[in-house]
Amino acid sequence: MAVRIITRLDIVRREIAESEASKLDFDIGGISGNLRAIIADEDMQFNSGDIKSIKIKKITIPANFLCFLSGYGSNSYGHAITVDEEIPLPVSMKRITDHSMFAAAETCEIKKDDLLGVLILLPVNIHNKELHPKK
Repeated sequence: MAVRIITRLDIVRREIAESEASKLDFDIGGISGNLRAIIADEDMQFNSGDIKSIKIKKITIPANFLCFLSGYGSNSYGHAITVDEEIPLPVSMKRITDHSMFAAAETCEIKKDDLLGVLILLPVNIHNKELHPKK
């Protein structure tokens, strides 16, 4: 007969695991990540076919997270095709995006607070030391 001994340590371990899991928005198998809305922070006029940089509400990208854009169309006028900041930083550093390139499928006016797309953030372990910034 096996006896299972449950102590406070088991409860602490479970709480830590649940806390770490709650910091991520989704998981696919063993891969977990976060979703962030790409939201316009200014009004801008677009003609069909225009691709322009538009200010967005800041999105913080933690160090060692990769960014992917959801392919699902979140805006009926077009699609966010990138997010960026003034000075590109390596993946190993915290980044804060404040602009997005938006490709308009039709003539439209994007208004402040419009949803432009969805950013998917996935944590990665970087093994190549050349990808880390020099100190």
